[in-house]
Amino acid sequence: MDRQNRQKIVEAAQLLSGTLRKLLVTEKGVHAQTLVVAAARMAGTMLYRAFCAGDQGLRPGSIVMSDGANKYGPVLMNTMFATLRQLGHGDIDEKALHGAGQTTASSHVTLADTQTMFEPWYRKTQEVCGLSPQEMAGAAAITAGILIHECREVLDVNAGCAIAVHGMVESAKTVPASCDEAEPSGRGALA
Repeated sequence: MDRQNRQKIVEAAQLLSGTLRKLLVTEKGVHAQTLVVAAARMAGTMLYRAFCAGDQGLRPGSIVMSDGANKYGPVLMNTMFATLRQLGHGDIDEKALHGAGQTTASSHVTLADTQTMFEPWYRKTQEVCGLSPQEMAGAAAITAGILIHECREVLDVNAGCAIAVHGMVESAKTVPASCDEAEPSGRGALA
């Protein structure tokens, strides 16, 4: 990957982190776990779209085991961890996170609502930035790392990583709603 492409991916991640914060804000502020889960779920969703585009009419919410998710899911997680290391978090115990007690259950938004609310924004960002589906999934993983770092005052970085890992796995193996069903309408389920 060339330097220019890497820069486009980082710019997309920065744009997405700002968009997620704006769209998930409520009168009480932003719920850190929901923000991290949304970013991670969208990384997994974009990975799903990159490798399972022909899901043969499976119903949204169906669980799909795919070689793409199994092969590239760890790459997404490593991208998130690399982002966090660059932001000064070199002490993350990646092996301990997979069995951690933190899950996506603390999110105020369901997986389906997350996908419906944000996929149109992610796809538009992908188009505007000229990224491939795999590059967009990488940008989304960087976004998760950025948001975990930014939430460190209220959400422990290791807990944020554990939540993100669960969100990526959950969404990379779950059929999202059709893109035609999702529209960039803003706050969707949080309204």
